[in-house]
Amino acid sequence: MDSEKQDKIARIRKKRWKRLYLIMSMIFAVFVLGLSIAGLLVRDRTYSEQENRMLAEMPALTLEGIRNKSFMTDLEDYTADQFIGRDLWISLKTWVDLSLGKRELNGVYLGKDQYLIEIPSEPDTEHVENNMAAVNSFATGHSDLLINMMIIPNAASVLQDYLPAGAPVRDQSEDMEWVREMLYTNVNFIDVTDTLLQHRDEGLYYRTDHHWTSKGAMYAFEAAADALNITDPTENYSVYTVSTTFQGTMASTSGYHAVSDTIEIYAPVEGETEYIVSDSDNSEKRTSIYDVDALEEKDQYQVFFGGNHSLVDLSMANETDRKLLVFKDSYANCFVPFLLPYYSEIIMVDPRYYYDNVENLIENYAITDVLFLYNLDTFLTDNSLGDVLVSASES
Repeated sequence: MDSEKQDKIARIRKKRWKRLYLIMSMIFAVFVLGLSIAGLLVRDRTYSEQENRMLAEMPALTLEGIRNKSFMTDLEDYTADQFIGRDLWISLKTWVDLSLGKRELNGVYLGKDQYLIEIPSEPDTEHVENNMAAVNSFATGHSDLLINMMIIPNAASVLQDYLPAGAPVRDQSEDMEWVREMLYTNVNFIDVTDTLLQHRDEGLYYRTDHHWTSKGAMYAFEAAADALNITDPTENYSVYTVSTTFQGTMASTSGYHAVSDTIEIYAPVEGETEYIVSDSDNSEKRTSIYDVDALEEKDQYQVFFGGNHSLVDLSMANETDRKLLVFKDSYANCFVPFLLPYYSEIIMVDPRYYYDNVENLIENYAITDVLFLYNLDTFLTDNSLGDVLVSASES
């Protein structure tokens, strides 16, 4: 083949590639323009059901925001949260990551039996020490009360055999011991880790959510009964399945939706407890701690008490003077139902939302027992407990 013919073929190929590049550029430009126009036309969302969280709103443009760079940071968050088709892109990214063999999805491990396991957070040392100092000060000032603290290990600690091979995970047993060592002797520390480890293959944590299941809470209750001064605890339960379609926070965070969970409710076989429940977010009193309407929503774990409230009041028709105050996070929501037969009243306080006087609660309700109940990851990162207890002691 002579050089003139080769040059001609080369020019033809070059023109074809240029045409192809031009077509691809035009398609990409139209695609980007279409997304931009769609983004302007589509109303901003305030909540993502798939991610189970509130989405960023358009920040206000202020001189102070420009000066301290918070406007640009907030604008980036807004742009990312409100990007058109965000849920689709998240699912696509998850599929690509899994195709490449990746087993860590946005801070969540995809483990054995399709367990989505949250990577434990690094402790906020200052917050933990402040919380513990406040707990100790509170206990010192209330030596007449039976005070217990129960911190629940997370799935990453109990379900280590389910983690991807070689996955780096913080040792929560060391964190648990650290918390225990800071606690004064007038507070009884309840560690149910060994009990949970003995039953770890029985579905103690949801596959798609960061919470433990009612079965996990049941085993913990049985292990903690003596420390709570509960004699002859109920051991026989009727189990009712209320959902088989639950996809929780870990599915939302990771974008992995290939599996669903079952939510169960445990009720004692004998001796049904009569009670009235009210909370700080609803004016009407109710005769059930279960919110069946929540089963129609994304976060079906809210079937327990309708989610978190700053204060929940449970009044039981039990022949006892014992009244329990629970400082809690959401792990308590499926644990407290096991306590109903043993107290005449249970007050649940979520310090993340509570701003009233704790000392008034103790006096007005004639509290006899106190339980601090948290999952370890929340306890190591949240500062609200210390704030509530300190403000109470200062008032």
